[in-house]
Amino acid sequence: MPLFMDFHQIDGDAITEEDMYRAHLKDVAVQNKHGLIYRKYYLNLQQKTAFCLMESPNKEACMESHKEAHGIGACNVIEVSRDNEFIPFMGEGGQNEMDLALTVSGAIDSGFRTLMLVDFLALEEGHASMAAKILDDIKNHNGNLVKIPSEKLMASFIDAYDAVACGLEIATKFQPLKGKTIFSIGLATGKPVDAHGKDLFEETKKKVHVLSRLGLQLELCMDLDTKLAAAKSTGVSKIDSTTITVVDRTSYAEIENLDRVLLKNLNNSAFNSDALSKELGLSKTQTYRKISALFGIPPNKLLSELRLVHAARALRKGDKTVSEIAYDSGFNSPTYFTRVFRNRFNVLPTLMANFK
Repeated sequence: MPLFMDFHQIDGDAITEEDMYRAHLKDVAVQNKHGLIYRKYYLNLQQKTAFCLMESPNKEACMESHKEAHGIGACNVIEVSRDNEFIPFMGEGGQNEMDLALTVSGAIDSGFRTLMLVDFLALEEGHASMAAKILDDIKNHNGNLVKIPSEKLMASFIDAYDAVACGLEIATKFQPLKGKTIFSIGLATGKPVDAHGKDLFEETKKKVHVLSRLGLQLELCMDLDTKLAAAKSTGVSKIDSTTITVVDRTSYAEIENLDRVLLKNLNNSAFNSDALSKELGLSKTQTYRKISALFGIPPNKLLSELRLVHAARALRKGDKTVSEIAYDSGFNSPTYFTRVFRNRFNVLPTLMANFK
């Protein structure tokens, strides 16, 4: 049967593991009637969340079963792929005698994960060898590789501390390659099922992509939830976090809006810093101050960087001409594009397809 996962926001201030087990037994008592099997549940008492994993003929059976057991349905239910989603993101932990999910180490599994997205592009030979080193770092820090349809590398970590330590180690490897490689590492922590999402870790995946896309100037950044989660680890004092940019919720909302506007206009050569200010609903001065504060560079520089990185990635694929990529990346002159690209990356655009 298909695999499903639901999300419950727990009401009440004095909920215990025993309370949740009794609630789970009510689910189990009616599961046969609805043709499903409750496998285990993930519990985070601090966040007051629970996530049930079940095999079911369909989503409706999951909802009706919970309504019969508790008088109310789950906040959300999603279908998940066992091999392509559940195992890569959640891992292969077990469960105790109460069907409470456990990590491989035997600790109670909250269901929350820290996702890391590494976006890098070699400007000379060595892309494949660097990817292999990153994969080794992920494995050595107890991370699971998540396959996504891009050259970026995503990993899932049960412990936010492991994710932060891994990100720092990878960033250290990139530092000597500045000028030869561009990179960004984003870290975000969240729950497996969101209130309105359709995919596993939908909001967290979106967040880590946004942080990674606009994080080329920040290099290594994480959301506030990751910082708070990592702070609970006994080993956090060993981490030098001075090189990590922490993005709070207000800053992330601003970055997310900026990301949306920039992506929409990236290939529009008429879109400049003035147009950006207008789309953001800010004055030129406000836009300059806000973007400079967030990324350390002015708006026109950020827009240029994003266009050049977009072009560099397209050039590596080698399936379009330099002129086509120049126009697709928001440049109205291939000659000007070639000059700007060479000045920025110290390599001709025509050579990028050779760097594997």
